[in-house]
Amino acid sequence: MATFNTVGFEDVEKQLLRRSERAEKAVPRMLKAGAKVLVDIQKSEINSTFHSKRSTGALAESIKDTAVKGGQHEKHVYVYPQGKDEKGVKNATKGFVHQYGRKNMPARPWMTAANAKAEKPVHDAMMQEWEDTQSG
Repeated sequence: MATFNTVGFEDVEKQLLRRSERAEKAVPRMLKAGAKVLVDIQKSEINSTFHSKRSTGALAESIKDTAVKGGQHEKHVYVYPQGKDEKGVKNATKGFVHQYGRKNMPARPWMTAANAKAEKPVHDAMMQEWEDTQSG
């Protein structure tokens, strides 16, 4: 009967466990870094899209990221207009109406444009956070 001996597998196992621990620490930080970039780009897009006298800037200022949410195997962060105006109308509703329009108002897809512009900067910010966490 043949025998199979392994040498050094314990070291490989320890390295894999350390990588897993670093990844668990990195993911929430990566999500927050990407969300910060996305918030800034969405605010900029709204401010450059809406120029009417009725625009107060409150919609742009309401864009925020949420806390990191999710379970052990998945994490996520939401970025959207939060809160309500003085009349009780949700800022997310206003953002949705501006994005998709209504029968008496054309769509002004600010979020689509912002998300397209943000794709590479968000990716770069998340990758930078990953690299910082892995080397640190």
